[in-house]
Amino acid sequence: MSRAFTFIDVIRNTLIHAAPDMPPDFWWVTGFVIGILALTAVIDIFTAKVPDALIFIGLFTVSATLGMAASWDTAALHLRQAIEVGVVIWAINAAWRVKFKHDALGMGDAKWTMLAVACFCMMPAATAWGMGAILAVTYIGSARAFRNKVAHVTFAPFLFLGLVVGLYWVRFGG
Repeated sequence: MSRAFTFIDVIRNTLIHAAPDMPPDFWWVTGFVIGILALTAVIDIFTAKVPDALIFIGLFTVSATLGMAASWDTAALHLRQAIEVGVVIWAINAAWRVKFKHDALGMGDAKWTMLAVACFCMMPAATAWGMGAILAVTYIGSARAFRNKVAHVTFAPFLFLGLVVGLYWVRFGG
């Protein structure tokens, strides 16, 4: 019985530290967001789409929790940063589309990143993009080394793995 409670305490403390602006009593919201991000990454693998509804449920939950349990200023800051990141990703993709006549990034990845920023702030999300890119390029290179042509890569799964690494490095001094 004692080991089970210790394990739950470790999970709770990890989730509390993963999203430092989230009030500690709402550690389960952080777990909920991680669950949404993981689920949408899995859905992206099979459908090449990140479901908007799940992302917006997560954004609403994070914003409402921060607003009611911390402060509306904190909630507004997190939401503003999330929207700014989404606009930057959209602008990069729009410029790419004008130049090369096709998308560089999926807007599902932009929305996915918005939720990650809203909950975990900028640095873990930025690390997710860096590590995600490294992992995606490694995957493509490995597939080509074995003579498998990769026509399209869904990026949300790589973003999720990158976020896990980013949270470890940024929040836990990895």
